[in-house]
Amino acid sequence: MDSDCLTLLPAVCLVLADPKQSPPDDTSLEKLLDWFKELHSQSDEQVLLQHQPCLKEFISSVCASKTTDPAILSFTLKLTGLLAGTKQGFHLLEEGGLLVCVFDREAWCVCDLWEDASVRSGWMQGLLNMLKHRQALDFICQKGLIKVILQLQNDRSLFVACLANQLLVHILNFLTSSNMTNGGNAVGSSESSLSPDWVSVSTEIMTGEVEALSSDDHPRVLQGLRLLSSVTSQCGEPIRSMLWKDVLVPLEVLINRGSESLTQPLMSVLQAAVRTPLLGKSEYKVEKLLEAMLGSGNKKESFQCAALIIKLEKCPEVLKRKAIDIILLPLQCVSAQSQDTEKMNLVLKEQLSHKASCISLLMQSLSSLAELAYTKYQFDGIPIHSVTCSVVLLLRICFGNCPSSLLYINTSTHLIGCCKVQRCGLDTLGALSMYEENVDLRKDIFSVLLDYLQSPDSHATVLKKTYQATVRWIAVCSPFPDLLHFISHDLFPVLEKRTCDLRWEVRDSTLEFITQLTVALNGNIGFIEALHTSGMVSVLLSSLADAEGYVRASAVAAVGEAVTSSFQQTVLVSNSNLLEEALKQMMTILSQDTEGFPRRAVVKAFTSWLKGSHLVTAVHPSLSSVLSLGGNDFDWEVKMHTLELAEVLMEKTLTCCPYAVQNFGSSEKTLLTQALSKLKEFGLFDLLFNCLFDCDRPVCEKACALLLKLRTLISECTDFDYALVLNLNGNRWGDEVQSRYLNKQARGSVCVTNGVTASDERTDSDLHCIKDISLPMILHILDLDDMQRTLRLSSDHVVNSARSLMEDILSAAQQSEENTVDCY
Repeated sequence: MDSDCLTLLPAVCLVLADPKQSPPDDTSLEKLLDWFKELHSQSDEQVLLQHQPCLKEFISSVCASKTTDPAILSFTLKLTGLLAGTKQGFHLLEEGGLLVCVFDREAWCVCDLWEDASVRSGWMQGLLNMLKHRQALDFICQKGLIKVILQLQNDRSLFVACLANQLLVHILNFLTSSNMTNGGNAVGSSESSLSPDWVSVSTEIMTGEVEALSSDDHPRVLQGLRLLSSVTSQCGEPIRSMLWKDVLVPLEVLINRGSESLTQPLMSVLQAAVRTPLLGKSEYKVEKLLEAMLGSGNKKESFQCAALIIKLEKCPEVLKRKAIDIILLPLQCVSAQSQDTEKMNLVLKEQLSHKASCISLLMQSLSSLAELAYTKYQFDGIPIHSVTCSVVLLLRICFGNCPSSLLYINTSTHLIGCCKVQRCGLDTLGALSMYEENVDLRKDIFSVLLDYLQSPDSHATVLKKTYQATVRWIAVCSPFPDLLHFISHDLFPVLEKRTCDLRWEVRDSTLEFITQLTVALNGNIGFIEALHTSGMVSVLLSSLADAEGYVRASAVAAVGEAVTSSFQQTVLVSNSNLLEEALKQMMTILSQDTEGFPRRAVVKAFTSWLKGSHLVTAVHPSLSSVLSLGGNDFDWEVKMHTLELAEVLMEKTLTCCPYAVQNFGSSEKTLLTQALSKLKEFGLFDLLFNCLFDCDRPVCEKACALLLKLRTLISECTDFDYALVLNLNGNRWGDEVQSRYLNKQARGSVCVTNGVTASDERTDSDLHCIKDISLPMILHILDLDDMQRTLRLSSDHVVNSARSLMEDILSAAQQSEENTVDCY
């Protein structure tokens, strides 16, 4: 806030305190509060209240009014807490009795303002803002506000209840930090080391917490568990261990009760405890509580709990193994031989016989297994082969392709064609590729994957998951010679059909898969030869003309990778027309396609080609057209990708020039001149200068950054005298450069050089007589550093200011009701 803002502050306070005025919207009030926070943090502690008496008058006026708007009262509560967040501010407000007036809940209850949730949340936010020093804590304790906060913990508004928990944690944390002794960091620090008032406050909070966990009111129990979780994870000693001891009995009762709705919050509490030293102390029973939650696997909650336990960073290995056994049970039961059904417990049998619970359990089992697989967890006592075979068999059951001897339970009717389990199973199968010992199962795995790819009934999302799993398995099986036979004889024919699928999503994911496959097998010359001899390249080229823009974009990427891999393996002797045909169609897309995605993909393909070492010379003839078309595209993302292409081109072309050299020799200067001339021929400078004055800020920023790079390189070459000049006429950016040149000339900050002629007086004709200017001179004329600073500012940096906000509030207040126009 500048002095103008402070001048407006008294008038704004009068408007906000006037109950006859309509209050500003909540966003404006929050923005105003943010500006107060910024000013408060930057100024001396006493400045605001001492030199802005209007603030105390505003607070006093709001307290005295019984008809104030809830939004204004909430704002006042937060602001008062903020101002009282320093010792000096606290005393200034306390002297006038304003603190008691503002935070006296009874006063707001009388006029029914307390019924508004925003007032209750503002009250607590004010206390949070104030609780920065011991005097604020004493105020909260002496005025009996702890009791009110504990009551708000069970507020009907979830937001208010959560805020109450946050405030209680903050109070406990503050007390802990204020009373820590040298020995207070250890688990189980003595309560006797703390001051009497600390004991009184903590006892009140802890008693309330025990009562909440022992309550028969479910919402109250939930809030109690949330507070316990927060205290356990956020508070230090001795508060953490003291509270844990107090709640241990009701916590054990809740866990043994086995309520499904409390499984998640109870696990959050135990998860917080596992991350603390409480885990290593037997008296806190963390491991026993976890084991009790897990049970014997005969409860519905056991599976959910097991899924959560295996995600714990720190967990006893014995407990983790037990959780894994429970997690695998549904998968093993569904895919086991019929004679093994006797091992199934009754609860699991019951759940697997119902569709909803069967699907839920299997998805939980599969997703947990996938998480373990990504960490390459060693399954002791369970061969990974067996686990993988179970997943393959489950996928066959979902596909409807399973021997009837294995279908001992009604699960088949639930699972056949079930997309949820299919997707989850395919994800898990892909994750299991992490285990090298599973490579022996590749024939069975590729067989089931091929079944899904070939099936006309496979859902589009299932096919996408199948492709993802197939890429993973092909990547790990690439050293085996039988893989190429599978790809060329089994996979490619299916892919060719899928590129003609009626569903554009399937065509799109198929082309994405081919791209990923080409990248994964980049160094495999056998695959590249198979790609060309199978006719897949022709299929890819045909897809460039697909009716759907997303598909055309994916086709561009696939063709780009096919061209790259072919050049790298030099197998284009018999397919020399691939690049020519690809370039022809891609240039047509860039110049004529009506959708942005394909055009973006084309520019990205050129960038990828240019980054490699094999295609640089081959694509050079097309670069001028790509830069010109991309730079003039109406899609700003196309222009951004074009600038990325320009950046790669600059790096490739200027690699011969030594960077950061203080004294260039004549040979280096010649090389630099040649390199810059080459970039000029490509039209790179026209692109950069056009984009510098583009209407889209990200485009301008990128162009400015590249020009600054170029300026740095040129400036490192001292006394760089060469004839590289750019013609300003006929360019969109030329007028801007001419105008800036004449402005600088008028101020005497630029001199006439290199073919630039200008009269002493600035006239309209001057704009036409300046034709050619050297590149260094243009970079000098353009104040790129200032442009970069301006571009980094947000687009609303002028209007989104404290002064503008205050002016808006005052303007709205000055308008009469009949003159107010609804702009919508």
